[in-house]
Amino acid sequence: MDEKLKAIINIFSLLRKANGLNRERANYYGLNDLESMILIQIGMNEKVKQKTLVNKFKAPKQTINSAIMNLKEKEFIELRRDEADKRAKNLYLTKKGEFRMREVLVPIEEANRAMYEDLGEGNVREITKYLELLLDSISNNFMKEDR
Repeated sequence: MDEKLKAIINIFSLLRKANGLNRERANYYGLNDLESMILIQIGMNEKVKQKTLVNKFKAPKQTINSAIMNLKEKEFIELRRDEADKRAKNLYLTKKGEFRMREVLVPIEEANRAMYEDLGEGNVREITKYLELLLDSISNNFMKEDR
């Protein structure tokens, strides 16, 4: 195997490992990684639509919907019709969801802040920049593949 191919495979291995560690962290708190990210998004924004989550996470609509239904079943979120677009529903935290955010996501957010401090602002910007380049490259080269 040539060195260029090994380097790309190493990048994907590292990303997989980071994703696995993040999944373990969410599982520790009784959530899956997607549910925790959805709760964070809802907690950070006044209202969130399912379509926004699908686009943000590049996940299938059904996968996002399943996570939303799990969170709704746990009574962490509720869906309300959008006033401007009656076909759309917005996701909101319930009181129980707000409590869960404080109980579970505050420690995760504190860990995220500590990671930011460990890495430093410059490295965070660089990592973000290079991950965006990687995503663009994956998109460009995936589209070129014959199907």
